Amino acid sequence: RAAASQARIPSPQAKRPRTLTTWHAIGVPSPPVPPSPDTTPSASSRDWANLSDGPAGLISERLLAADVADYVSFRAACRPWRLCSTDPREHGVLDRRFHPRQWTMLRTKRGSPYRRCFMNVSTGCCRYVHLPELRGHDVFGPTTEGLLVLLDRATCVVRLLNPFTRQAADLPPATALMTQRDLERRRDGGDLAEISGTFLADDCTIAVCFAGITTLAVAKPGDAQWAVVDRGTYLSPAMSFAGRFYCATNRVVMVVETSADDHPPRLAVAAELSRPKLVPVRGLGGRAVFIGWERALSVSPSVFPSISADTIYLGFNSLFGYMDDSPVHLMEVTSEPPFLGSEAYVQLLR
Repeated sequence: RAAASQARIPSPQAKRPRTLTTWHAIGVPSPPVPPSPDTTPSASSRDWANLSDGPAGLISERLLAADVADYVSFRAACRPWRLCSTDPREHGVLDRRFHPRQWTMLRTKRGSPYRRCFMNVSTGCCRYVHLPELRGHDVFGPTTEGLLVLLDRATCVVRLLNPFTRQAADLPPATALMTQRDLERRRDGGDLAEISGTFLADDCTIAVCFAGITTLAVAKPGDAQWAVVDRGTYLSPAMSFAGRFYCATNRVVMVVETSADDHPPRLAVAAELSRPKLVPVRGLGGRAVFIGWERALSVSPSVFPSISADTIYLGFNSLFGYMDDSPVHLMEVTSEPPFLGSEAYVQLLR
């Protein structure tokens, strides 16, 4: 009992805890009293679903401005968050706010032929998306805006699909552009409906290059017929830039001109190509470029550390006709022998 009594009596040399009066006596504001563990709100106990429309709406707007994939995930979290954000399906597939511009679809298939892998070329993030809309379709693309181009094998109807928002739109069938001879060749097994490129010509018009019949045509979602812009001219390369469609021949760079009146679309010369001239290139601004048979891709080594800066990775050797993954280092003016194997590049560039 004596030992117990002594334990309750503080030693004369021990420091006494400063009470509220002690803090005020020395002229220092008293420290805040820590809340009781029973009354401290935790992140798991907060009612995030009932976040008011103002903050939730602001969050959704910022997510949409940054990446539509994160915006779709935000809407999928709960019903209140969906109510305070715009439903992409209430808008057309050509609404630029919802285009997954930084995402590209890889050819990798996991578990199901309709489960596809998408890679964000700015962040390196990958997402698997189940797309039952691919059933019965050939897949082309993606477009510069990140949309997938589908061709219905039964009807040859061309479709646009946003893989993240599931927005879709139908264009006229490819067979509407074929002559009777083309249709006969197609029945004999000819792949005349192949699409080599699909791009935005303006805010509501799509330009499609049909490689099998060497035809460039435009249409708007819901149109019954195509408007032919050019036949018989091999147009390559082609791309969409600043909402307009550009293509090139060996002499000129051309742009598709569209108008709001009844004037048909036409190809106009945007620039003439001067006499070919070799210009030495010493770098790519620190980026790396993958060049394949069907597409080219520019990425940052800071996102993909296994690749080298200022380097061109060839995906296809047009001289010998085989897959080639030889990197060319522009800063060092050197090249390396193939080392990754063709399949690694087929997934990315075909």
